[in-house]
Amino acid sequence: MNMMKNTVFAALGLLFIVSCQKDDDGPTIQPPRDRGEVQQESEANLEAYLETHFYNYEDFENPPADFNYDIVFDTIAGENSDKTALIDHPNLKSTQYNYQEVNYTLYVLEAKEGEGAQPTFADSTFVNYRGNIVGGRKFDGTTTPIWLNLPETIFGFGNGLKELKAGKGITQNEDGSFNYGTDYGVGAVFIPSGLGYFSNPTTSIPAYSDLVFRFKLYSIVKDTDEDGDGIPNALEDVNNNFYLFEAEDDTDRDGRPNFQDADDDGDGILTRDEIVINEDGSITFTDSNNDDTPDYLDPDN
Repeated sequence: MNMMKNTVFAALGLLFIVSCQKDDDGPTIQPPRDRGEVQQESEANLEAYLETHFYNYEDFENPPADFNYDIVFDTIAGENSDKTALIDHPNLKSTQYNYQEVNYTLYVLEAKEGEGAQPTFADSTFVNYRGNIVGGRKFDGTTTPIWLNLPETIFGFGNGLKELKAGKGITQNEDGSFNYGTDYGVGAVFIPSGLGYFSNPTTSIPAYSDLVFRFKLYSIVKDTDEDGDGIPNALEDVNNNFYLFEAEDDTDRDGRPNFQDADDDGDGILTRDEIVINEDGSITFTDSNNDDTPDYLDPDN
């Protein structure tokens, strides 16, 4: 799946891109470009696209009987010159994130909010999606819905998807097919390259590409707990920066982030045995020695 990130690269920023040269010196190692400089270029590129394109908002406002709820982008020109630009449409939201010490703007189009539960950036989601380079070709997509664990996707996708809501339910027809209803969320997220693949290209995405994903959010697993330790993934974001693959979220530094580690502090006592799960599902984080570090993150307890 193209959307799945290289977690070592994303967490440490140490991956270098090799470009082969047709000379006797062999391959040349090119270090990643400055993130701040690339972000300025991405911001200009995204704003230019959002100012000159619109989406089929009229179809969403008054859906035709056979409407498939697909988002369609087009240029504001000619017979479309009176359309509302994406950047001016009230359904386009922007959120600021600080990622690897650079401030980024993530743009999310909420074409249809959805009527069910809303995921966190760390939940498992049942989606259809299509990925394009901004202003360019498609590089990835699904024809039938699939489950995606959001922490394992690129930062921009997981944090864009969490702005929408899922549908209220999926029913199965007698022929085995599924009916997804029409109450699911439909949106798009515009991702600067620094919140995508940055300097790490894939076979279909050049380095430093800005991306747009259109998606339909059918269902979610709320409070996903990947390691089964009793703490939902989203609560294992120790420094609260909406990202789970970094040193601060690997308390015992064993190479497994806390949300994938059943013993977060590496003291030989399972995390589940160092917390209290209350009858209502809430969690009490015990701090036996009152040092302001809960036991499950404190190897001394």
